[in-house]
Amino acid sequence: MSDQKHRFQVITEKFGAYSSFKLYDSESGEYASILPYMGGTINSLVIKNNDKLVNITEGYTSPEDVEKNLTSSFKGSNLFPFPNRIRDGKYNFGEKTYQLDINFEAENNAIHGLVFDKEFEVISKENGDVNCSLVILYKPKNLPGGYPFSYTLEIEYRWIKYALFECISKVTNHSDKDIPLGIGWHPYMLADADKVDDLWVQFPSKKMLEVDKRMIPTGNSENYTDFNQLTQLGSTSFDSCFELNTDVTPAEVVIYNKNKNFGYKLWQETGDQKYNYLQVYTPPTRKSIAVEPMTCTPDAFNNKNGLITLAPGKSLSVKWGISPLN
Repeated sequence: MSDQKHRFQVITEKFGAYSSFKLYDSESGEYASILPYMGGTINSLVIKNNDKLVNITEGYTSPEDVEKNLTSSFKGSNLFPFPNRIRDGKYNFGEKTYQLDINFEAENNAIHGLVFDKEFEVISKENGDVNCSLVILYKPKNLPGGYPFSYTLEIEYRWIKYALFECISKVTNHSDKDIPLGIGWHPYMLADADKVDDLWVQFPSKKMLEVDKRMIPTGNSENYTDFNQLTQLGSTSFDSCFELNTDVTPAEVVIYNKNKNFGYKLWQETGDQKYNYLQVYTPPTRKSIAVEPMTCTPDAFNNKNGLITLAPGKSLSVKWGISPLN
């Protein structure tokens, strides 16, 4: 049930046999829906365009939809301890070699981390007059051989008056040794258009990484500024990682539908051990565009680009979100 005392409320809803949590603005009708049972997936973000509520993410319609499509799309997924790919699932760290499970057999790579399908515990819900928040926590019970490090991963989601949505990831190292990690998210963005070709996009890229046929960086890159100004996406196709211009933080991606005069900003913290990379992906359907904040490049456990090494007992937090254009 909703809390009538506060404008901003966290509401528990049914999602098949599971629970979905809605961060809800009872005045505007805007909200975010979160699936803690499935890695804390951000399943929908609904914001207002004039008097119309518009879902700006492509999510899942049911648990069956999740089961069928999660590992081919990773829509809204929480990517930890690495976003994107690890070549052959193998890496060296601290003079040891580790082997992750291969979960993308077509490329023989490990992809998108270890928590996207794990159940997180809801540890707090808070309603309020200015914002509401949901906090979830994951602590692995059985440490896999490919990543045998003890940690907790806490995710806080906020729905905030005027500022809309924030997502804060906090990882704490409970091991007695350093641990390697990267953090990322995988939202598929919409803007009330049938095809993303009609959308105008802007992001502050500095370089685009060159990748091989298995989508692993070669070590080369090229200057890329094609979308530094608002530009129609048209037929442009992406499955690309960009190093961002971090002179201004947060870095902002603009998604804009000129036909509907509707858009928003996806922003991400940049700086030391922050979201300094952006993966952009246009799926074959071209119904949405994946805009993925990442703290590191693909294969960072091997190439070390953006790799975070967290000392025992230390914590790290990174933040991204959605805000209005004006």
